[in-house]
Formats: sequence, C-alpha cells, structure tokens
Amino acid sequence: MSLRLISSRPGSVQGAGRSRLLWATAASVGPLSSPQQRAFMLLSGAGQSLRPRHKHILDTYTAFIGPRSMGLHTTALKRSPWPTGPVDTNAPVVAETRADPTLPGQTLTLFQKVKGFISFYKSGLKELVSNIKSVRKIKDRLAEGSPISRDELQILRRTPADKLRLVPFGFLVVVIPEIIPLTILLFPGICPSTCVTYGQVAKMAAKSDAKRTNLHAQAVARIEGLGLAPAEFANIKSLADVAQDGKGIFGLDSLARDDLQLVCRFLGLGGIGLLNDEAQLRTRLGAHLEYLRTDDGLLLAEQAVDRLGLTELHRACQERAIPSSGRSDEQLRLSLSDWTEMSRDLPILPIVWSRLALFNQLK
Repeated sequence: MSLRLISSRPGSVQGAGRSRLLWATAASVGPLSSPQQRAFMLLSGAGQSLRPRHKHILDTYTAFIGPRSMGLHTTALKRSPWPTGPVDTNAPVVAETRADPTLPGQTLTLFQKVKGFISFYKSGLKELVSNIKSVRKIKDRLAEGSPISRDELQILRRTPADKLRLVPFGFLVVVIPEIIPLTILLFPGICPSTCVTYGQVAKMAAKSDAKRTNLHAQAVARIEGLGLAPAEFANIKSLADVAQDGKGIFGLDSLARDDLQLVCRFLGLGGIGLLNDEAQLRTRLGAHLEYLRTDDGLLLAEQAVDRLGLTELHRACQERAIPSSGRSDEQLRLSLSDWTEMSRDLPILPIVWSRLALFNQLK
C-alpha cells in the first residue's frame, strides 16, 4: 500500500529541535542591504554550504528574484529548460537534457549501447570541466549577496569531489572507454557525478533501500520503546505534536550514540567503523540536515520537483532516504513533494524519523 503523508499545514514547530548547524563557520558579508541579499543564503567557505538567513526566504525569493539558472550544464537536473513564464503543469514531459543509454523506454542494440555510453561519458567530462569553471562565478555572486539556483547549489556541492575523479576517469574515457562499465561496476567511486548514468543510480538505490528495510525494524523498536507508535509519524499534524514533546531522538545534540548511528546509516552517511566516532557523525549529520533544508527551500521556490530528470529525481530521494527502487516516476515525485511541504514547518530530523518509522509502508 502506498502511503502519502498529508500535506496540509495545521501547525508549526518553532524553535525547539530546529537545527541551524552550518557545515562550517560561515563568512560574514556585512549588512544585508537589498531584498536580494536578505532573501537568500551565505556560502560557508570550508563546507560550501548555504544557510537560510530569514524565515520568509521562499516568499522573498519568489517576489524579488524569480527563476534563474545561468544556463549551466547540469546532468539530468531538469526535464525541460527553466520556464520564462508560469509553470504549465499539464505540459508534456521533455526528454532528459543528455542522452543516457540506460534510461527506461529505449530499445538499443549492443553497438548502440556501447556508442551511447562513450558519448555519455565524454559529454559528462565536458560538463564537469564547465562546472569547474562555473564554481568561482557562483561563489563570487554569493559573496556579493546574490541568490543562486538549485542547479548551482548542486554544482557547488558535487564539483569538489568530481575534480578528484577527473584525471583517472578521463584517462579511461580517452584510452580504453570500452572497459568503463566494468570498471564502474567494480569501483563505483571513480565516476564523477556528471558521468553517473540512471542505471547506476537505480542500482545503488536498490542496494540502499534493502539496507534501510533492516534499519526500519530497529527504528520501530526504538520508537515503541519511547512510548510512541509509528502511526504518530504518518501525517504532518501528529508528527509536529510528537516533535514538540521534546523527545531526545528529535534533536541533533540530544541524539544518543545508538540513535545517531541509526540515523546516519539510514541516510547513507556511514555510522559503522573505527573512523566514525560520535563527534564526527554528529557533525556529518548536522551538515547533511542543513543541506537538505537549503535544498528543500530551493525545490519549493523553483517549483522544481515535477521537472527533475529521472537521474536527479532518484538522487534527491536517496539523499532523503525516500525509497525509490521499484517505484514509478510519479510516485517518487509525490513522495519528494510531500517531504518538501513538510519541511516548510518542521525540522528535518523529525521528518527523517518519519521515514524510518514508515519505510516499509512507503514502498
């Protein structure tokens, strides 16, 4: 049975439990003197994160800024270009911005698949080079207090790690491109994000969802041990009431070590091993929660959920531990829309616990 969380907003959680932890100490840019500056975010110099400056960010963003994307190359971020007028929800779905031989609905011969992979990887490397050049421009605009789009946020977030993969992966593309699929199968971390196919993302999502199914049982036991029931996490009103009660599992600083490990593993942030001590996990989780709040705000402000490409849609769902394997395109968009609507009024951590509590029902 597919469960959809109620999107109405009868209540709001203020103050308690709302994490404003930055990825790193944000550099101050002085007084915010214009509506554009007041509307949006600051870039954290070390962590390359954005932080909302005001609660009314979405209204101000929409009123003063409007949509913008700078025309950057962003693999499968959107199903169509950013509209210049009102969004037409009845418009036909446009194909992904780059040809991906693993997208569903294609019938390709072996030769066409090989040729398609080579073309996809080469264009992905060109896209990465373009993104590297764009990073400095985006940072400069942020330093001036200007807002950025979700596409640009993803470029800032992904490009530093992609740069480290550029040389080894570029060597494979130029010298022996035929073995790239096998190499990626054995060493998935070698592939820059601009060269990750829909098929790879879907396979990784299936593995992650299988692990999360096991974590779901642990979470239910923990929730019931606190005197709560999973049903209390099923809609925004009851979840807000539970979060306001101040249970220890809903605050980043109050999470017990076992709960911290459980949430980090559920979100794919690690949580097992000697290198994952409690302080590191808490910092990593805080950074991810702050990123999700920023990303949610951009998805809402740009009305972008219905226009995400399939690859980017799966990525966005996996970042939020929303099950994506075996689910249709529209089911994923509905789940992601529900999440972003809840994040208007609720801290991110209680929403994550709702995913933990109801994971099997969301499939």
